[in-house]
Amino acid sequence: MSGSVSSAGSAGRAAPQATHSDTSGRFRAPHSGQSKGPLIAGARVRLHGQGAPIGSQCLTVLRRFLYARARRGGPFWASSAAYEEPSVIVCPRCSKDNQDHYKFCLGCGAELPRDQAQPKNFAAPTPPAGVPTAGPDSGAQFGGAASAPAAPAPAAPAPAAPAPAAAPTPSAPAPAAPAPAAAPAPAAAPAPAAAPAQPEMVKCPSCGSNVPHNFKFCGSCGHDMSKADAPAPAAAPAAAQPAAGGGPGSATLVLIRPDGTEGDSFPIEGSTVIGRETAGPFASDSYLSPQHAEFSFDNGALSVRDLDSLNGVYYRVAREQPIELAPGAVFRIGQEILRYEAMPEAKAPQDGATLMGAEDPGYVGRVRLVVGRESHGASFCIPPEGIHMGRERGDVIFPEDGYVSGLHCRVHPEGGKIWLTDVGSSNGTFFRVGGSHSVGRGELLLMGQQLFRVDY
Repeated sequence: MSGSVSSAGSAGRAAPQATHSDTSGRFRAPHSGQSKGPLIAGARVRLHGQGAPIGSQCLTVLRRFLYARARRGGPFWASSAAYEEPSVIVCPRCSKDNQDHYKFCLGCGAELPRDQAQPKNFAAPTPPAGVPTAGPDSGAQFGGAASAPAAPAPAAPAPAAPAPAAAPTPSAPAPAAPAPAAAPAPAAAPAPAAAPAQPEMVKCPSCGSNVPHNFKFCGSCGHDMSKADAPAPAAAPAAAQPAAGGGPGSATLVLIRPDGTEGDSFPIEGSTVIGRETAGPFASDSYLSPQHAEFSFDNGALSVRDLDSLNGVYYRVAREQPIELAPGAVFRIGQEILRYEAMPEAKAPQDGATLMGAEDPGYVGRVRLVVGRESHGASFCIPPEGIHMGRERGDVIFPEDGYVSGLHCRVHPEGGKIWLTDVGSSNGTFFRVGGSHSVGRGELLLMGQQLFRVDY
């Protein structure tokens, strides 16, 4: 027979070469260094001579291939992989079998444990089902089929145990009934000594938080609890009882975070001075003075007094409710601190010339930007119709201050007085306390860079 064998990807115009074959019936390429396996797959036979018809040549090739397969063992339709038991990894998430060369499960994508490839292969329930086929195989080689299963036996005791125990299993449900009885045990779990531990909680003298008596520091403010003892908090409730009888009252300052949630709380008992020296939520605020403000009760009413602090104490102005601005009054919108001043009377020119920059007699006042205790920045004159302030709209805008609303407040004259009105801002308009201020329940106070709600 004359012909040549070339790979499926080679050019069709390759020069014809004689084929070579050995006794095994395999075709080999004429050049060295190529695969020694059968070339039935991925090869094509081309005729170049006056050989036998193409049909007989195909039969010859097929016959030699089947003969080679028979010599290697197994039917021609079975691949060699069928005789090599592939190790698989069972996915711990979805229980899908995956070949050991996969790193991730083909079913759910979970990462496969590499160390479980061998055990999972032997623990599969295939051996019991394939005992008839495995028996002759092992018997032909070793002559002892019993010894071969002995090795898998240790790996499969878990499934084997349930099988013999199938008969005792009916009785097993009876012991299973005590398992529910174990449920009362969790019921006992709620009985941990947490309840007795509650009386051993002590109040932090700095922030008022409950702290276990054996803690050295407060978990809320870091106050040293070694100087605080359990009897001290017991005295606090005693102070709260006189409040009901008309004595000194008690209140709580609740910190409001920028996102609107509640933070730490600070108790107020009778007359209380707060500031940076008070620790708690005030210690880390550098805009607070060491002694910033004093809270006190008078006949059950709470008031706050500014202790000549540098940055002052502010309370929030109600929306759409004008508040009078006296000369020197200070208010705050966002991060901007503003002071109202009455417009001084314009001086008559002596020689008929008007000084440039002099006050216009048509203005009713001005608002000045405060940059220090006695320092001012830009000034904004107030015309008879008033001015609006905001971040985007109005006569005076602060585009760089994100805490100022688009249209925040209005300063306007009415009835011979100057008024400040919040026009519905998001973060509010705050008025600085001059002297003392009566604090209402739930009122918001701004001290330093922190906002507090007063509860009492």
